[in-house]
Amino acid sequence: MRKAVLLSLSVAVTAALMAGCASKPAQTQTSAAQTQEAQTQAAGQSEAPKEESKETEAKADDGKVYELRTSSNQAQSGTIGRALEFFCKTVEEKSGGRIKTTANFGNELGSQSEQVEMCQAGALEMVAAAPGTGPGVWVPELQMFEFPFLFKDNEEYREVIKAMEPEVSKRLEQHGFVACGGQSMGARDMLTVAPVTKLEDMKGLKMRGPNNIYISMFDCLGASGTTMDWNEVYTALQTKVMDGMEASPSMINSMKFQDNAKNLAVTNHCMACIMYFFNKDWYDSLPQDLQQIIMESVDETVAYQARIDDEDNDKALEEMKAEGVVITEIQDIDKWKEACAPMLEEYRAKGDNWNSFIDMILEAQK
Repeated sequence: MRKAVLLSLSVAVTAALMAGCASKPAQTQTSAAQTQEAQTQAAGQSEAPKEESKETEAKADDGKVYELRTSSNQAQSGTIGRALEFFCKTVEEKSGGRIKTTANFGNELGSQSEQVEMCQAGALEMVAAAPGTGPGVWVPELQMFEFPFLFKDNEEYREVIKAMEPEVSKRLEQHGFVACGGQSMGARDMLTVAPVTKLEDMKGLKMRGPNNIYISMFDCLGASGTTMDWNEVYTALQTKVMDGMEASPSMINSMKFQDNAKNLAVTNHCMACIMYFFNKDWYDSLPQDLQQIIMESVDETVAYQARIDDEDNDKALEEMKAEGVVITEIQDIDKWKEACAPMLEEYRAKGDNWNSFIDMILEAQK
């Protein structure tokens, strides 16, 4: 079944590329002279000693144009989608057209898990995904990036995910990924159909969560959690299959979930991130100078997304208020934290892989 899904999605990718979908960034063409100049600068060949000729040759343009097909399950208008477009444009400009990029958004290529599998199989070269609900299928401890009430604030969170990137790559290497480009999507709140003003109001609510850590959290809070793909949430709220969901204001507003649920409880219960997961075989096939360009572009994209995400979360709250959403600051938040406190030991007990990863996160917070 998985092979059939991947085959059908690969066909969909090909069709999307042939159709020249609107989300595809403009591709940069360079003259032979410009290309040669870029090669010389990137490879540092000017006045290179003869004994370095082999190393220089390895860094030089191999004459090949590399295809970089990317995808995210987030909306194109959200900060993750805008950052992905920024990344693609930056890569093309820095590479002088030696890397051609394509970006897809939302469910154009299927669910997040399907997009991740496509990247692993080589039908995509990079997927922007949440670690826990993307590659977390193979390395479940990556769900710790979304653990409730574990991180002090967004500044600390960004420092932690940056510090943990080498470890994430290490744990995913055998599954064919290189991880980098961690981007916070902001502190998350509860969007519900009925008002939630205190912990007791969560009792019995059917809430959507992206992975098992959220389900554990909802259990602790007295609600009933279920996993569901991001692009199914709008309809689930509309049809009352779900009583609510949780995400940052920016993420909620980008999908207009407030059309179907008019109450936002500001809980800041956790933060979530996406990382860029490159197909390792593809990344390793790049000349050294193009690998450097990819990583430089990733760093610039992370800085860009951090700036626009902070701005967009504030803007999203104001837009949601204007659309009739009732914003409630939760006053008994200590009770929420106490209810979720036992979760940490429960997840430590899942095994050494969880325990060691938790220790690394806590160490990175110091």
